[in-house]
Amino acid sequence: MKIGKSLLVLVLISFCSASMVGQEITVFQGMWGDEFYKDKEKISWKEFGMAMDSNPASEVYWSKSKKQYGATFAAATANLGFGIWYLVNDNADKSTTAPIVGFAGTAVVGSIFYCLANKNKKNAILEFNDSLGKTTYRLVPSQQGIGLALKF
Repeated sequence: MKIGKSLLVLVLISFCSASMVGQEITVFQGMWGDEFYKDKEKISWKEFGMAMDSNPASEVYWSKSKKQYGATFAAATANLGFGIWYLVNDNADKSTTAPIVGFAGTAVVGSIFYCLANKNKKNAILEFNDSLGKTTYRLVPSQQGIGLALKF
């Protein structure tokens, strides 16, 4: 009788978990930046970030991506400063070599960080989507009957 009840509970768990499979996230380039979707439903950046933080594998890539986007923003701000410095020096007939070098340098650094941030964001999405198909348990037949094995 105990085996019948435990088998029934196991079957119910497997049916319930099969219906709770997560949805994959896709990203499309929109007019004002990336747009994220779960199936046909559009999700916000905040919901996307929460989804990435919910998975340990994608969380690593997502946190790297956020830091690299921050470095990109810092480089873009410095780039703007060098651009203003160039315009001020050009109007005053002063040397513009330093502002040009700074402008070019921050543009290169910002571009590198932007590419790395996009790569890590893509890897975070791929890791998240790969983890959706995995279950945390499986039925294992043995000599004595059926057992439950947990995967970590």
